[in-house]
Amino acid sequence: MPATAASPDPKLAKPRGRTVNTDAIRVAPELGAAVLASPFKRAAGIAIDLVVVILLSALAQPILGVFTGLTFASLGSRRVSDAKAWLVTRWVLIGLGAGVMVLSGFFVLGSPIVRTGVFNIGKDDRATPPEAPLLSPNPSHSELQRAVSRFERRDEYLSAENKALREREGGRSIMTAAADLGKTFGLTFGWAGVYFTLLTAWCGGRTVGKLAMGTRVVRLDGKPITSMDAFVRNGGYAAGLATGLVGFMSILWNENRQAIHDRMTGTVVVLDKPGIKPGAAARETAPPPSDTPQAPS
Repeated sequence: MPATAASPDPKLAKPRGRTVNTDAIRVAPELGAAVLASPFKRAAGIAIDLVVVILLSALAQPILGVFTGLTFASLGSRRVSDAKAWLVTRWVLIGLGAGVMVLSGFFVLGSPIVRTGVFNIGKDDRATPPEAPLLSPNPSHSELQRAVSRFERRDEYLSAENKALREREGGRSIMTAAADLGKTFGLTFGWAGVYFTLLTAWCGGRTVGKLAMGTRVVRLDGKPITSMDAFVRNGGYAAGLATGLVGFMSILWNENRQAIHDRMTGTVVVLDKPGIKPGAAARETAPPPSDTPQAPS
């Protein structure tokens, strides 16, 4: 009687739970022609970007609120997964972004574009603070009443100054509360988050600093950079700071010059040269071609 092949164990043929998706971590085959950006170009580019962020921080808080809402809406603008959890999260982000833009837009009307307190410009029309009352060793009843009246006026003045100072520093937008909440959860809702998220996603992996240095960010799988990719990559800067800058310095010894925020999002920074597809396999200083003739096959 001929032997029959044993049927495979169904438990081994179909493992339980979620398995590794090799397509999600596969490197695109066309990513071998691009040249990796040097550490100097990357450092110079981020320095330029930080200067731009500092200049943007001079704008009024309501303007930041509008762009923050736009960032939230942009995060949900693309379908990155077919999971139901993402579909719900996507519309929550779009709705939240739209609401923040509308509310911040009301505060933009009638408010200055530039925060005058940043550069100490604008007319200082504050009233002179009331002087503290001076009492004689044996004050009369009327002197005590006048002193109490002066103390009350001085207290009202200091309370108004304190309130005005909080408004100038924190802004009148609801984005102040959103920024505090973001810091609690380790997120960045400031101009840095807006700048690096929107510009990186909308300009094909480029920012002002990267344009100046002729570099760009690309995904290892060859797909376009999304707003979510740029947002997570920007959050990776906090991880680089938390590691004592070691996460940034890893570009000096990593094979593909990836910093910690690159490894978090599966990206690399390459030279933005015409005719070269986005990729991450070659070094900026490639070895010279060999003069040894190749044997015919």
